[in-house]
Amino acid sequence: MKAWQHNELAENLADIKGTNYLDVPLGSVWLEKPQRADVVEIKPSYTRFCVSIYEIKISRADFLSDIRSEKWKGYLEHCHRFYFAVPSGMVKKEEIPKEAGLIVRGETGWTTVKAANNRYGEIPYTTLLSLLFMRQRINHSKRNREAIAEFLTVSYNRQKMYKKLGHEVGNALRNFDEYKQTKNNFECEIEKVRKCIKDGLGIDAWWPVWELSDLVKEIKAKAEA
Repeated sequence: MKAWQHNELAENLADIKGTNYLDVPLGSVWLEKPQRADVVEIKPSYTRFCVSIYEIKISRADFLSDIRSEKWKGYLEHCHRFYFAVPSGMVKKEEIPKEAGLIVRGETGWTTVKAANNRYGEIPYTTLLSLLFMRQRINHSKRNREAIAEFLTVSYNRQKMYKKLGHEVGNALRNFDEYKQTKNNFECEIEKVRKCIKDGLGIDAWWPVWELSDLVKEIKAKAEA
């Protein structure tokens, strides 16, 4: 069985439930240290509006401590349904209070072992404000993530472009070095031809390459003579 971490288990449940409400402060408008709900699921409906709170527990000791202290009862007024969400095999159905439900994470996914009673009460105004403010923070964070993702994409594409440009510049420089070497070799060969011609004709003056045809004509004329 997988050993779950608290936040990891909460995120997994939120993903399955299709909710972004994680670690939600309840009544934060008025309370200095409000309770925080690990996962909140909202089913939008004018006729069957339902807010469910899931309290994540990853150790049996933590669960039993919560039961003894009755801390979990503080969530009831903020929701229509309250669940304990735990790894499979950690808690028995009979240990769950009648007001609460139990959902467990097994090897293949989440299973509802005990359905929570629906309280059908009105959600406190401060709790609704907390959810509204939390929604605004989620949207703001999403926009920031999208902006960061766009920036990273642009940066990655720019790096690819720079890398391609670097390869092209490198190839150009290597080709330029080859060109310079070829040019030097060619000029050396031309200089050898010039020297041979000058030595053969007994000429002391320097003859440019473009007069080579005239030199050849003179050589041919002297050979015929």
